[in-house]
Amino acid sequence: MKLPRLLVIGAAAFLPALAASAQAPSMSPEQRAALDAAERWLVPVDAGRYADAYAMAADEFRKGVTREQWLAGIGGIRRDFGKLDKRTAEKMGFVGEPPKPDVALAPGAKVVILFHGTFARKRDAEEEMTMVYEKDGVWRMASYYIR
Repeated sequence: MKLPRLLVIGAAAFLPALAASAQAPSMSPEQRAALDAAERWLVPVDAGRYADAYAMAADEFRKGVTREQWLAGIGGIRRDFGKLDKRTAEKMGFVGEPPKPDVALAPGAKVVILFHGTFARKRDAEEEMTMVYEKDGVWRMASYYIR
């Protein structure tokens, strides 16, 4: 099965949450952790190590996309964009209610992050990622969409 040109797993449902979130001057520790995890996940993607990125993905992503589907689709999509020149996190927001201060983050919490990037073949690109906080206390990529 061939993946569509734009790779998305459930991200469309989270777009309103991202659009409604204001870009705060500072981010919560949970948002910082999600952003750090997103940037770590993008390292193997940018290097063409797509199998490594798949292994780092959230359970819900791997349940919706097989390793073979991922490898067959992402290489062509990223090849169309070329090498990354620069990427900046533009907006981010929790899906649903943000966590309350001094309350442990519950597994399943999600943060949507919108990056603006410039690539060798696409000077004005957007990457949207949904990060999910999993049971083991680690943020992982649950959806990735590039346009």
